[in-house]
Amino acid sequence: MKIQAILEFDLEDWAGVPVVDRETLDLAAQDTDRAIRSRLMGDGFLDADALVRTWTLRVSIRDGPPEPDPPD
Repeated sequence: MKIQAILEFDLEDWAGVPVVDRETLDLAAQDTDRAIRSRLMGDGFLDADALVRTWTLRVSIRDGPPEPDPPD
């Protein structure tokens, strides 16, 4: 049996303005990935009678600005 959990959120600054800066979105995605991997899956979160043996985490940016072109 598999369990799928999807976390989707809009990123806003303290004034409630949506963040559209690609670098900030990339950093937020990296921080989200790291937080879930280290805190939730790394430290465990289930009762002792349940164990997560394999899991996959996919973190991506949706509806953000395109990635910048690589330098020439």
